[in-house]
Amino acid sequence: MNMWPVIDMAATGQNIVRLRKRAGLTVKDLQNIFGFSTPQAIYKW
Repeated sequence: MNMWPVIDMAATGQNIVRLRKRAGLTVKDLQNIFGFSTPQAIYKW
């Protein structure tokens, strides 16, 4: 029995895209909000 949650990476990425678009944010906006120097961490999802 697995005691840790399993993250569905594809579903999580789709959810992030949906929420980002609903909020009217760009990837660049998220990059700035989270303080990332490049957008790769966001695109990874």
